[in-house]
Amino acid sequence: MKPVRGLSVLTKVHAEPAGEHVEMIKKGLPRPAKRKRVIVLGAGMAGLVSASLLKQAGHSVTLLEANSRVGGRVHTLREPFQNDGHFEGGAMRIPSHHQLTMAYVNKFQLPVIPFVNATDNDLIYMNGKLVRKYMYEDDPDLLGFPVDEKERGLTAVNLLRRGVSEFAERYVQGTTAERRQLLARFARYSKDGFLRDNPEGTALSDTASYKVNTMLGLGGFHHLSFTDILLNITSTIFGEDVDFFQIEGGNDRLPGAFLPLIRDQLHVSRTVRRIVQDETGVQVTAEDDNKKQHVYSGDVVVCTLPFSVLRLVEIWPHDSLSFDKQRAIRELVYVQATKVGIEFKRKFWEDDALYGGSLVTDLPLQFMYYPSHNMNESGPGVLKACYAWGENANLWDAMEEEERVERALSYVAHIHGEKVRNLATAGVSVSWGSNPFSAGCFSMFKPYQHDDLPGVIRQREGRIHFAGEHTSRLHAWIEGAVESGVRVAEEVNRG
Repeated sequence: MKPVRGLSVLTKVHAEPAGEHVEMIKKGLPRPAKRKRVIVLGAGMAGLVSASLLKQAGHSVTLLEANSRVGGRVHTLREPFQNDGHFEGGAMRIPSHHQLTMAYVNKFQLPVIPFVNATDNDLIYMNGKLVRKYMYEDDPDLLGFPVDEKERGLTAVNLLRRGVSEFAERYVQGTTAERRQLLARFARYSKDGFLRDNPEGTALSDTASYKVNTMLGLGGFHHLSFTDILLNITSTIFGEDVDFFQIEGGNDRLPGAFLPLIRDQLHVSRTVRRIVQDETGVQVTAEDDNKKQHVYSGDVVVCTLPFSVLRLVEIWPHDSLSFDKQRAIRELVYVQATKVGIEFKRKFWEDDALYGGSLVTDLPLQFMYYPSHNMNESGPGVLKACYAWGENANLWDAMEEEERVERALSYVAHIHGEKVRNLATAGVSVSWGSNPFSAGCFSMFKPYQHDDLPGVIRQREGRIHFAGEHTSRLHAWIEGAVESGVRVAEEVNRG
């Protein structure tokens, strides 16, 4: 077999075919044989995409959103920062090969700039040692991980490649049927279980597995599905040939661009409490901020609510959802994530030749990301001082907002020196695990689920259609939400 050079090719192969969906984004859906009354639940990216496409096709659309804003987990914060300072509390980067997301960026003529995901000057603070990325790559044993003799001289990424190369080659070169068979065969493995036992290649020692988890930031969900983590997280973020972008001025400009298309159909501050369906139609009961209930009637529902939130919604009659769907709603895992943004009077990190890129550490903050916009410009800058996910977010979620900011600042000072404390002017945090509108940041499969759960999750149930990143093959990305929105709009339009 021809060897797979970069892990990122896995994501490109794993993604849904985008050609027809790109054309739908550009040209819209065909006019339907019958006009429907569609109630769309959730105005995140999946809801915005499906609602706008269905409206343009001629359907009567009602879009309900529990929050006071649109965008869902695309969330840019501009307060309490100065001037045009902003902080991405949610989705912060767009891979260049995510064709559907980029199709909407181009459709709305939104300017993009590079998101510098990694540089040779990136910082690593592990086991009490602070080094540059290029130093570590020159000497992967520099950080003192006591790996086995045969694992010395290998970076965490190369250890991961060693462990997954056989699977990756088979997946990339396989037919659709062969890929399904691979997923079925390896769905039972957690990430750690696969790397430690490795039925397809070289097994890693316990310490090497820990090194991969810590260096790549995977320790917070190491117990979840090996195939899901590999295909959706590591193969993109740590791929060698992936470019990333961000929308100039803030990524929330993307969901904001949909507002002129659906403003008259949008009802914000409407928390869905009940869905009732029968042979005549569907009714949705939603509650506003004053606890007043509003009832909306339609022919079909497009539900983009995360399953973590859908668990709180009464669906009647109970047996209108299949047993498998109800089980999926109860069991699907949502990974937590907490971010802290701190504004400083000046971009002190540029004094250390940090222009974009990140710090990865075994300290509780896990990741810092240095802004890659407004580089080399005087004035204040906003540092993503903490990005912790999975179980690593639990510690931060147990803190109050003020303590999160102060703790994050103390770790920034630990890395960059106490001098930076006096430069801090403002801070804010976002906890997706405690967010009532998502109860988590993104979905991931547990072992055994990647084989059969995807089909169950996206399966239509009576008059209820399902969209959202959790229903797509690309968990955790805007692309997955957009793909699902286009798919479900075509599904409803087709009849």
